Amino acid sequence: MSKLTIVGLHEDRADVLDALMKMAGVEIIEDKSGSESARSMTYASNLDMRARLKRAISGLSARFPEARHIVGKKLLVSEEAFVITEEDETKAQKQLNRYEALLREEEALELSLSVLHDQREQLMPWVDIPIDLTVRNTDRTTIIYGVFRDTTAFDAFERDVARDLPLASAFILEEDAKFPAKVAIVTIDEQLPRIRARLAASDFHEIPDLPFTGSASDTLKDLDEKVAAKEDELRKVQDELREIAEGLSIFMTYHDFLLVRSDKAAADEKIHATHYTFFLKGWVPESDAERVTRELTDRFDVVCSIKPPEEGEETPVKLKNNRFISAFNVILEMYGAPSSQESDPMPVLAPFYMILFGMMLSDVGYGSMLVIATAYMLFKKKVEGTMRQLSSMLFISGIASIIWGFIFGGFFGDLITVVTQGKANFPMLWFNPMDSPTQLLLFSMVFGVIHLFFGMALKIRNEKLKGNLMGGLGETVPWYLIIPGLGLILGKGSMTSDPQTALLLGEIGKWLAIAGVAFALIFAGHGIRNPFKRLLKGLGALYGITSWLSDILSYSRILALVLATSVIAAVVNMLGMLFGPTLLGYIAFALIGVFGHTLNLGLSALSAFVHTSRLQYVELFGKFFEGGGSFWNPLRRRTEYVKIDREANKSFSDNQPVEEATRP
Repeated sequence: MSKLTIVGLHEDRADVLDALMKMAGVEIIEDKSGSESARSMTYASNLDMRARLKRAISGLSARFPEARHIVGKKLLVSEEAFVITEEDETKAQKQLNRYEALLREEEALELSLSVLHDQREQLMPWVDIPIDLTVRNTDRTTIIYGVFRDTTAFDAFERDVARDLPLASAFILEEDAKFPAKVAIVTIDEQLPRIRARLAASDFHEIPDLPFTGSASDTLKDLDEKVAAKEDELRKVQDELREIAEGLSIFMTYHDFLLVRSDKAAADEKIHATHYTFFLKGWVPESDAERVTRELTDRFDVVCSIKPPEEGEETPVKLKNNRFISAFNVILEMYGAPSSQESDPMPVLAPFYMILFGMMLSDVGYGSMLVIATAYMLFKKKVEGTMRQLSSMLFISGIASIIWGFIFGGFFGDLITVVTQGKANFPMLWFNPMDSPTQLLLFSMVFGVIHLFFGMALKIRNEKLKGNLMGGLGETVPWYLIIPGLGLILGKGSMTSDPQTALLLGEIGKWLAIAGVAFALIFAGHGIRNPFKRLLKGLGALYGITSWLSDILSYSRILALVLATSVIAAVVNMLGMLFGPTLLGYIAFALIGVFGHTLNLGLSALSAFVHTSRLQYVELFGKFFEGGGSFWNPLRRRTEYVKIDREANKSFSDNQPVEEATRP
């Protein structure tokens, strides 16, 4: 990275920021001038408007297929279309306000319809009763309409009324008098409280107090007319919402325009300004510094100064690798940025991640499914941002899984063997882990040692960058000797059956271990003059053998995941063939197999992702990674819904990087 300083006229300040955002080549170093409070209201308004637009886009895309199609992939807009004028902004805001008003209107109409439908349901049982239900009172009497659930309750009520309230009567309104029965109770007003008390103690349900217009049938007709009117209003509202959905692109463009405006305002706060001039500082990749400077000075009256960072100064980190290695950047980004003073871990992380993931999944069928799924995301849906990185990483890892599947002889577990009733087996290039788990365990540990040795090589390089090469060698070289030496001593019997060869291997291992111990005692305390302290430093370094043993044993998880994937696949195949090799059996096998193997793929791929990441973060990074840095984050036009087509603006810069979309 190089440090870029730009000094220019105040009148060019906004245009320079626009140019920097389009170039996406400079990370501005914060140098606030106390304007945050003055911009807080504008920021809050911008954030609120973007939140409203986001809700509108989400709501419309969830309801209407045409809107879902628009939002399904980024909308390509030209530079001119992305520049929202005040008139366009006012139009978009009015459209948004109208959308929100329509939602409220729709909610009110749906609530009214719900109430009307409830009223209809309550009146339906009374539709055959030809009585004017609006008549509830006379000068001296009150009529109560309702339903008695059973004859016992009705008979008990009649007896009580006849005995205690002789000026009240109950009339069944249906000729056949079936229960539940519709009843009209007539009483003088003086007895009404006592009647209601008796009804409350009975199994009686009074007809709701609805806006009756006569009999129940007359009221139902009136309700039907109201329902039809409300439904017609609702259709008009929904048709207008659909029209807004068809023009959803204005919301998408306006949202991203506001997002860019917000980022520009935030960047503007980092600029130091005087009455006539401004200046800003930023980080720019050394390879792009000359281009960025030339483009700015050609377009504006600015002065640009470029200088390297000071010795030991922490700078942002920009990873620069080929496409294969860059596909695994997402793994490092989930962990954190390395320090700018240390080596890029990606050339080691990427190939080992691919190999370890492939070993853990190690099935031709599952690997093929993973490749097909990620290829669809990459080439059909053309996902972007973090999702594209993740899909690329899994695509490559799926290919590795296919290769390891051929090595271990796995195709949806033992699918071929089960289907053919043992007449055929899927070929394997090496050995079957289900038959030789110990062999896989030993191989996993050996591979783990190789993985860790690469991590120690990065440790040596990091120390060399700091000017402490001898210190790095003193910390790592002993283990390059001790670990292989102990491996030869302990594993000589499994390497050869010849006693003489085994004895020779053991002897070689012994002297390697001794040489490693001696190297540690002599050089681990490099830089310490006191011989006693130097010896203690060497002994302390040798105590690290305990952490080495735990790190190596961690690679046994490869065996565990390989066996787990194979065993679950075998169980799915066994369950699928419960009905035997018949037509029904093969149909059941297909149904059970599709569900079971898809579920197993999901679980196994997730486990491989998690545990492979853990081996990088804990075991590999533990040997060299310092971290504490930050990824280079240049000022750019971040977008979420649109992609800006810059082909029409190539005259500005033919080599400008394409804007990266906001990560989902």
